[in-house]
Amino acid sequence: MTDPRVPGAVAPTVRDLLAGSPLGLVEPPGGPQDLDRAISWVHTTEIRDPARYLQGGELVCTVGLSLHTPQDCYVFADALARSRAAGVCFGTGDGHDVVPAALLTRCRGHGLPVVVAPRDVPFETVSRFVADYRLGTELAVARATTALVPEMMAALRRRDPVRLLLDRAGELLGCYLILDEQQGRPPTDDDHTEVSVPVGDLGALVWIGRGTPPDPSLLETIGRFVQAAQSEHDIEAALARERVGQLLSLVERRMLLPDALHQLLGWPSTPSATVRVSAWPGGAGALLCLAFPDDLVGDASDVCLVLTEAGRDDTTAETLSLPSGHSADVPITELGPAITQSRIALSLAHQHGGSIGPDQLSTLTSLIEQLPGAQLTPFVAQLIEPLNRLDRERGTQHVRTLRTFLAANGSLSETARTLFLHTNTVRHRLARIREITGRDPFSFDDQTAFAIGLRAFDRSPGGVRRDHG
Repeated sequence: MTDPRVPGAVAPTVRDLLAGSPLGLVEPPGGPQDLDRAISWVHTTEIRDPARYLQGGELVCTVGLSLHTPQDCYVFADALARSRAAGVCFGTGDGHDVVPAALLTRCRGHGLPVVVAPRDVPFETVSRFVADYRLGTELAVARATTALVPEMMAALRRRDPVRLLLDRAGELLGCYLILDEQQGRPPTDDDHTEVSVPVGDLGALVWIGRGTPPDPSLLETIGRFVQAAQSEHDIEAALARERVGQLLSLVERRMLLPDALHQLLGWPSTPSATVRVSAWPGGAGALLCLAFPDDLVGDASDVCLVLTEAGRDDTTAETLSLPSGHSADVPITELGPAITQSRIALSLAHQHGGSIGPDQLSTLTSLIEQLPGAQLTPFVAQLIEPLNRLDRERGTQHVRTLRTFLAANGSLSETARTLFLHTNTVRHRLARIREITGRDPFSFDDQTAFAIGLRAFDRSPGGVRRDHG
C-alpha cells in the first residue's frame, strides 16, 4: 500500500506486521479489527496525550506507564483517533501484563487496531521492520543499479551488440530481457510475469521472469544503455565523437584556440557564447549523445566531455546513474580551464558518487582530496601523529579536543560545553598541543594547518576517527 504523505513510498499495513514478519506480534482477543491501515512511521511514547507529536498514520508504541485508570486510557485512545494514527502496539510485561480493557474497548470504538508486543519483542524491531519495508524498493533499485551500470559501461566499451548487453543484464537480475521492435507481447507460460518499458524508436524492453518485477526506473536505465549500444554501431558517429574529443584535448592543453570549435564544428552557435563543461566516465559517449542531443559530445582518451551552451538547464544528468563533474559557466575563451575543472570534479565524483559541481570544488575538503598524498604527509606526521601517539600511549584526548575546538570555530566555551569540561581544562590541553607540535591552536594560520592535518589523517589508511571518544 502506498503512503499518500510520501509519493512513491510503499507503506506496510498492520496486517503486514502480524502476518508478514517474524516480529512475534499478536492480536489481543476480541472482535475483528481493521488491519489494512497503512503505517507511515513508528512513534514510541509514554505520554498520556501524544496528539501534538503525531502527524497521522503512525503506529504508536507504548507500555502504558501513564495509563493507570480508564480515564487515562480514554484520553490516550481519543488523542490517537484525533491524530489519525494507524494503530497501537502495546508492549506487555513492564507496565501491564495485558492490554488494559478500557484502552482496548476505546480503541475498537474508534476503529483503531491494537497489536500486542510481548516483553521479548523490542519496539526497535518494529520500527526497523517498518523502515525496511518502506525503503526496501528504493534500496533494491539502488543496489541493482550499482551492480548494473559498471557492467553496462563495460559492454559499451567493448561495443557489444544489444543482445549480449541484454543477456548480461538478465544474468544480474535473474530474468530474461528482450527488445520487442513491434512492442507486442511474446508468449510466456503461466509461471512468468512480463513488464515492459518503451525504448525510444527501438520498440519496448520486455522483462520476463518469476517473482517480483524490477522497478520501472531500473528497466529505463537498461533501456538507455540499449539505445546507446544500438547507436554505438554507427561508426561515423563514433569517429565524430573521437574527433571532437581530440580537439577538446588540444584546447585544454592550449594547443588550439577555443574559437576554432565554431569554425571547425559549427559549435557553439555564436563564437562568443558562454558554455559549461561536464566530464563523464570514458566510453559513455553514445549514451550521452542520446541524453544530450543538443550538446557537443567528445570522447577523449580517458573521459567523455559534454559541452553545453549556458542558459539551458537540463535535469537528464540526474537520471543517468553515472558519476559526473561539472564546471562553472564560462566564456568560450576560458574553455580550457573549464575542461580541467570538470575533470577535477569528476575525480571527486568517482570517490563520493553522484554529481560534483563547481560549488563543491571551492571547499577545503575538495582541495585536500585533489592533492597528492605526499604533499599532505608532513601535516599528518608533524601535527597529528604526535598527538595521536600520545593519546594511544597515555589515554589522553588531544586529538579529540583539537577536532572539537576547530569545529567550534575556536570557541573555548563551546568546546568545553561539547566535551563536558571546564574551560581551563580545555585551555590547558590546547597549551599542551602547542608544546607538542610547536603550533598555536589560537593562530588562524596554524588552525588551517591543523584542519588540513586532521582531514589528511582521516583519509589515511586506518586513520579515520582513530582519536579516542
